[in-house]
Amino acid sequence: MITKEQVLDIVAKEKIEFIRVEFLDYAGVTRGRTIRPAQLEDAMEKGVNFSTAIMSFDTFDEYIPNPAYGPNDGDFFAVPDPSTFAILPYRKNTARMLCDLVDINGEPWHGCPRGALKRLLNEVETLLGGKMYMAFEQEAYLLKDQGGQLVPADNSHCFSSEGADLQEDFIQDFVYSLEGMGVKTEQISSEYGPGQLEINLKYTNALKAADDQVTFMHLFKQIARDKGMVGTLMPKPFQHLAGSGLHVHISLYDEAGENLFEDPTDQRGLDMSEKAYQFIGGLLKHGSSLIAIGAPSVNSYKRMQPGSWAPAHICYGSGNRSVLVRIPEKRRARRFEYRGADGTCNPYLLAACLVASGIRGIQNQLDPGEPVDFDVSAASEFQLKERNISWVPRSLKEAVDHLAQDSVLAQTIGRSIWEEFIKIKRTEWDKYSRYVSEWERNLFSARF
Repeated sequence: MITKEQVLDIVAKEKIEFIRVEFLDYAGVTRGRTIRPAQLEDAMEKGVNFSTAIMSFDTFDEYIPNPAYGPNDGDFFAVPDPSTFAILPYRKNTARMLCDLVDINGEPWHGCPRGALKRLLNEVETLLGGKMYMAFEQEAYLLKDQGGQLVPADNSHCFSSEGADLQEDFIQDFVYSLEGMGVKTEQISSEYGPGQLEINLKYTNALKAADDQVTFMHLFKQIARDKGMVGTLMPKPFQHLAGSGLHVHISLYDEAGENLFEDPTDQRGLDMSEKAYQFIGGLLKHGSSLIAIGAPSVNSYKRMQPGSWAPAHICYGSGNRSVLVRIPEKRRARRFEYRGADGTCNPYLLAACLVASGIRGIQNQLDPGEPVDFDVSAASEFQLKERNISWVPRSLKEAVDHLAQDSVLAQTIGRSIWEEFIKIKRTEWDKYSRYVSEWERNLFSARF
């Protein structure tokens, strides 16, 4: 792992002139400052100060009512993690470092999402005897401006080589840039929508996986912008086209490399261990709350509709893409895939809440029941009730209401994070609820 001294040596050798120190707030927005090399050593020791109030801003970049953090609450300090140091391949003489947030005494700040994930991963090693691995799999659109409107950047088809041809310049620059920043990719494909891509990041330890997703989020937009396009992870940019989801693959290995989620004697026939099923049981138990964390925008709920290949129900299954938690076919390493997130989430909060839910599932030996082997989106209400399958929340408000009742997540990710996240998302819902769209104006003014 790269040390502080090695970072300083690289900065001097490569003539880096600007270092961006960055973190994500609760709304998933990147915050940071740019420092010069002369300030870097001090920043890695003491951190760079920020007003705590920045964590009480919403997605609209507006300060929420009744915030936890005001002008009288002082600062936290963003301490760059040397392991995240990367030279930005698309900017001149510039590097970037992701940060942990500490308080005035240099102790982990209670409101730090990355800190919450690190704490929970330590808990995994103590309680479960293994390390949590994750891989993020993001869908996203490339758009272009056409007469003042954003439209797909091309007319490629699902899984076609045409999409790779049309966007070859972007794809190669994007992948090379990711790899230059230490992020490995496994697969790139044209997705269901025109101009839509899916990029699978390689699995790694859960903290680095979340860091890698943050890098993905930044690079996708920045390289698209450099090439005259708009790159967006927005869940549902077009009513009539496929939405963009974020799928998180989760596995657990011990120090000897043994897969703790695998068991060839599995009575359900999926070669999954009891730990794996109990972890899934925790994800389903907290399913509605997790949706609020993983799908935290008002736009998110326009994607998760029945028949859309996005999860609309809380259940699990093998090879089944209509469920919330999918177990891949047995030809692949034993793991499972959480499908209820999108690119508007904070990856640290999502990973932390997935881990917290899974730990509680194992501690409480939660049985997820039998896997669902049918298309849940086509099931009747009677069939759903018979199998005890519930809908995912149908709006951000409903999801946040579920999260507000989830004391387990409040305790495990930290009550201060939980409370402020809820306030931010309720503020965003209130703003959305008051918004009058052109579609509404045209419809109702003509009818009434």
